[in-house]
Amino acid sequence: MKKILLLIGCVFIQNVSAQLLLNDDLSALSATQLSGQGSWTNNSSTYGGGACAGFGCTNTQVAAFTQSYSNYSSAVNSAKTVPNQDSVGRNFTPMAMPADGNTFYFSFLVNASTVPSTTPGDFIRILSNGPFNTAIRILFQNATGGFKVGGSKNSGTNTFSATVLPLNTTHLIVVKYTHNTGSTTDDVMSIYLNPSSAAEPSTADVTISSGNDYASTLNLDRFFIRTNTTSIPTTNITSFKAAKAYSALFTTVLGISEPVKRKNEVIILENPVNNTLKIRLSESYSTEKTIITIFDTAGRKILTKNYTENMNVSDLQKGNYIVEVSDGERRFSSKIIKK
Repeated sequence: MKKILLLIGCVFIQNVSAQLLLNDDLSALSATQLSGQGSWTNNSSTYGGGACAGFGCTNTQVAAFTQSYSNYSSAVNSAKTVPNQDSVGRNFTPMAMPADGNTFYFSFLVNASTVPSTTPGDFIRILSNGPFNTAIRILFQNATGGFKVGGSKNSGTNTFSATVLPLNTTHLIVVKYTHNTGSTTDDVMSIYLNPSSAAEPSTADVTISSGNDYASTLNLDRFFIRTNTTSIPTTNITSFKAAKAYSALFTTVLGISEPVKRKNEVIILENPVNNTLKIRLSESYSTEKTIITIFDTAGRKILTKNYTENMNVSDLQKGNYIVEVSDGERRFSSKIIKK
């Protein structure tokens, strides 16, 4: 009986999906037009922004295009976006700001193959209780070696990341919107590019404070994938989430007290940890490229080392930490306790 209890309790997963306002990886949809499936629509009288209007154009399609990001999502379907399609969107559980809180998070996986060199149009819009009430704008800008991610609030100059993301690679984009009550110009928008699931980064890749807020109060309840212009990137995009807390976007393995063999899982062999952190990589990881990073519970980076199965952590103080394992393509994070 003791052995059975150990096996049952060996992996404890914190699944915070109940805190999500939106969680849609398109997995239940078929490879046809996105509008009309599930909650998706391009009807501007509901939650869409308008159907394809040009001669010979087609509306956004669902494609069997797989994308994944460790502790975030593994999706088998994506929305295939090209210029001059429709503006297709959907609703999510509304968040009234400030009544329901002051921070809102929106995230998605995207793999861009082409980003036009023309002045970019806003690719994604997050709206407040109406098809014309834009609160958040997200854009991709062509850059040498790939593209930059940026945006603006309701109005104002677009601000873009210094980081250039490569094309034909899956990226996780997380947008944070902070509502402030002082005026209608003081809300702050932050963008994180391929962030760690361990903790919210202390510094954003993009911070946008200039420009006008949509209103002094918001009721965020819908978003568009806006492809009805020529200045829109060609992408596969999926795994849309919205939440009130950063941690709610991720499903994190919090602790392992006994080894469990799983093909795609990193194993922490002993937890709590004494002076040696023992990590066993899954078959999918590249040992030569893998980096081990340890964060404290405030998200501060404490230690970074190349992968070794037995890592000396004797210098760590007693307490709780987050260990992140990444080889550049896969990420795993887990809470550990240093004794």
